[in-house]
Amino acid sequence: MLSFLWKKIVHDKELIERMNKLIKRQRVWKWEVALYLYLAGMGAGSYIIGMAVHWAFHPGQIMMILGFDLDIANGAILWGPVLVALGAPFLILDLGIKRRFLYACLNPHTSWVARGFLILSTFILLGLTVFGILFFSPGLPYRIPTLWSILEIVSFVFAFATAIYTGVLLKSVRYVPIWNTPFLPVLFLVSALSTGSMAIILSTMGSGLLLPVNEMFVPLAHRILPVEQAFILIEGFVLALYLYSRYRKKDQGENSVRLLISGKLRFLFWGGIVFIGFVFPFVLEYTYSQVPDYPALVFITGLLLLLGGFFLRLGVLASGIKEELPMDKLINIKANMRIFGND
Repeated sequence: MLSFLWKKIVHDKELIERMNKLIKRQRVWKWEVALYLYLAGMGAGSYIIGMAVHWAFHPGQIMMILGFDLDIANGAILWGPVLVALGAPFLILDLGIKRRFLYACLNPHTSWVARGFLILSTFILLGLTVFGILFFSPGLPYRIPTLWSILEIVSFVFAFATAIYTGVLLKSVRYVPIWNTPFLPVLFLVSALSTGSMAIILSTMGSGLLLPVNEMFVPLAHRILPVEQAFILIEGFVLALYLYSRYRKKDQGENSVRLLISGKLRFLFWGGIVFIGFVFPFVLEYTYSQVPDYPALVFITGLLLLLGGFFLRLGVLASGIKEELPMDKLINIKANMRIFGND
C-alpha cells in the first residue's frame, strides 16, 4: 500500500514542488506535544503489557531492591504512571500561560484537554497505588482479593484509555484532516503497546546491575519479543491504512500525505518512521530470535524502536495542514490557475 502511494505521489515532481510552496503546515503543536504524546503512550503501553505479564506469569523472577523482594513483572508496572507523569508537563508548557491551562482543564464538557487531564490523572494515581502496594505490602492483595482485582482492572482500563486518548486528542481537531480520522487513535494505541513492551524489555536489561541478565532477561524477553514483533507488523499495516485513507480524501489530508512521503518531511518519514521505527527493529528482532546469545541486538532494537515511536508522533504533528475556509480555497484556486497557466 505504501508502494502504491509512493508511485502515485511522486509521479509528477514538478507538481509536487509547486504544491509544497502553497502548503502551509500548522505551527502550533510542535515537538513538546509530540514528546507528551510519546511518553503518555509509551507509559500506558508499558503498564498494559506489564499488567498482562503480572497476571500471566506471576510469581516470576525476584530481585532485591532496597531490602524489598520485587517481582520483575510488578516492577514493569512502575513505568506506566511514571512515564505518563513525565510527559504531562510538556502539554502544560505547550498550552502556555496558567490561565489557559486551567481554563482547558475546567471544561471537560467541551475540551478534550480537560477530559485527558482527568484520564491521565486517574491513571497516574491508580498506577502508583498498585505499584506502591505491590512494592511495600505484597501480602495485601491476598487479604482483599476482590477489591484488589477491581483496582487492577480499573487501572488497566484507564491505561488503555490513556493510550487511546493520545490519538483522540488529535482526532478532535476537526480542521486538520490528517488528524481527524478513527485510524489515528488505533495507530497510537498499537504504537503505545509496541514501545511500552520494548520499554519493559530495556528496563529489565538495565536491571542486570541488580540481577544477572541470564536469570531475568532471557525468560522475559522470550515471552515478550514475539508479541513485540506482532505489534510492529500490525502498526505498519495500520499506518499504511491511515495514510491511504487520508490520501483518498482529496482534501488537505492528501497534501499532508504528500508532505510525508515525497515532500519536506520525506526524510523524517522514510528514515525516522519507516526504517528506524519498523524495518530495522523487525529485522534485528528476527535476528535475535535466531541467535539469542547476543542480547546487545535487543538493546539496539529497543533504542531504534523507541526513537521511531517518537518520530511517528512528530511526523503526524508536523504534517498537519488546516482545512481551508471557502474564501481561502477560492484564493488558492485562483493562485494555482495563475501558476499553472503560465506553463
